[in-house]
Amino acid sequence: MNDVSLTERMKPISSDERNVALDALRGAALLGVLLVNLDSDFRGSLFARMLNFHSHPGGINRATDWLLAWVFEFKAFTLFSFLFGVGVGVQTERAASHRVSVYGFFVRRFAALLAIGLCHMLLIWNGDILTLYAVCGLLLIPFVKLSHPWLAIAGLAVVLLSPYLPFFGNLFPTQAAIQAQAELATRVYATGSFAEIATLRWREAWQFIAPLLIGSLPRTFGLMLLGIAAWHGRLLQRPAENHKLLKIILAVAGSLGALTTTLLVWSKETGQPPPVALDWLYPYSTVLLAFAYGAGLLLTFSAERKGEVHWLTRLFAAAGRMALSNYLAQSVIFSLTFYSFGLGLFGTLGSAAAALFGLTVYVAQLVASDWWLERFRFGPVEWLWRSLTYGKWQPF
Repeated sequence: MNDVSLTERMKPISSDERNVALDALRGAALLGVLLVNLDSDFRGSLFARMLNFHSHPGGINRATDWLLAWVFEFKAFTLFSFLFGVGVGVQTERAASHRVSVYGFFVRRFAALLAIGLCHMLLIWNGDILTLYAVCGLLLIPFVKLSHPWLAIAGLAVVLLSPYLPFFGNLFPTQAAIQAQAELATRVYATGSFAEIATLRWREAWQFIAPLLIGSLPRTFGLMLLGIAAWHGRLLQRPAENHKLLKIILAVAGSLGALTTTLLVWSKETGQPPPVALDWLYPYSTVLLAFAYGAGLLLTFSAERKGEVHWLTRLFAAAGRMALSNYLAQSVIFSLTFYSFGLGLFGTLGSAAAALFGLTVYVAQLVASDWWLERFRFGPVEWLWRSLTYGKWQPF
């Protein structure tokens, strides 16, 4: 099938066809990604953050550290991984309905995402997750046409087994390596030249970030399988019609996730090990709480409002439709704010001040996304991704 035919058949989803609740959920997850990335990677070294729960004194900074660890840390990433799988499920159905080869389409789509992710990782910020998502997407291709029960079984099995896979767990750097890298990164990002920072970024990406991403690959892959299964199983098309199931997920997953997350944050704060009775459940605390967030937010965003979309839901949905552009824009903004070649605030802001700054950026992105999509069909990077996928510049 030639490129013109592919472009014509796989036209973008119209505004009327879009699932606004899912777009809004993606936009809400974007907030968590922003706050965690800002706190863990931009205002200071990721490796220093691994070694010290609190970086700055003061009660408000400590409270912010607790809040970020309890509410957002890894939960937004988990939710985004699941939603990425949902997107794959949507594209699989659309490709089938338009008689497009789903395998060739996804190879091109994820290869293009891999190129964008590698540019982001090596040129802007090495905490990139797009590369991981592209690799997982390529691994998903043989599974996309499985029935939703088999997808759900496979996804659940991978998520449950992922903490115990020996190869992936052994890839994490040693404590001594993390300590040395924390000292080097703190010095270079705060005072180094652009060339020194670029050199460090490359070395960090391959020696430290890549092993961390590979270690998270199994669970990310499993979450994506669950996302495809949820879409094919018709659980997400009309959230309001599945409100009983969503309420059960909210109550059960929320209770277990809140309990285990509280104990884990308490352990980080006190240095004491959490109660051993729940050792079997701790590896899944993030997934449980993320799924509870997803269920609660879907119930909120899909609530009946006389056929109209609430203005706040519309703003979140706009940010979600432009999640890729917004994610990359955050990296550019925070790099210019914190690194020495910009404003040079690296290591100077406490977590509370940084979170306030992050919220300001996010609100600006909500408004900007809504304004942009009133005038253009795609976000700018979404347009580039689509053009790379089809090998032809797309209408903008």
